[in-house]
Amino acid sequence: MASRRERRFWWASLASLPVLLAANYAIDAWRNAEDYVGRNELRVSGSVDGQTYAKASWTLNQARLIGDGRDGKITFPGQMRLVVVRLAAKAEDDVGQSWTQCSLTLTDPKGRRWQPLNFILSNDLSRDLDPKATPIDGCDAISRQPPAKGASTIMEEKFVVPADAVPSLSAQLSFASTRPDAISFPLRLN
Repeated sequence: MASRRERRFWWASLASLPVLLAANYAIDAWRNAEDYVGRNELRVSGSVDGQTYAKASWTLNQARLIGDGRDGKITFPGQMRLVVVRLAAKAEDDVGQSWTQCSLTLTDPKGRRWQPLNFILSNDLSRDLDPKATPIDGCDAISRQPPAKGASTIMEEKFVVPADAVPSLSAQLSFASTRPDAISFPLRLN
């Protein structure tokens, strides 16, 4: 039979269990919230040409729509279209690691989001569109070799989107160092 001291210890242990479980739940919730904020773009501001963001001034260099019948080089099945987005950046300061985990996506007012094509398919499409041109690096490649202070760079991403989304698309840019903030560039494609 258990001694009085052992029974008291057992009851104290049992009574502390809800407190320990609640503390564990709170710590996990806090970590999940921090992870969520670090991965998602929760505050998106509209960009004006030359706006400084992530130690560089950004402009929408080009937004091109392909597959709508006007450009006979590439056709897509059904109502899909290729959108090519080019952003230009001029480093205002030493960029360093502030461009890591670069994310350039397309969004529409309905909340839909499109990720860019992978770099192999993107380079193949670049060669199909213009065999003589050198493919331009995407967001991820540029983030690994950002420009020096005062230097400029261009990044290009390609997206396949439904035709009904094209008129209202915006390009959204963010980095690990800037999230949950992001900037948005309306594409105005018709």
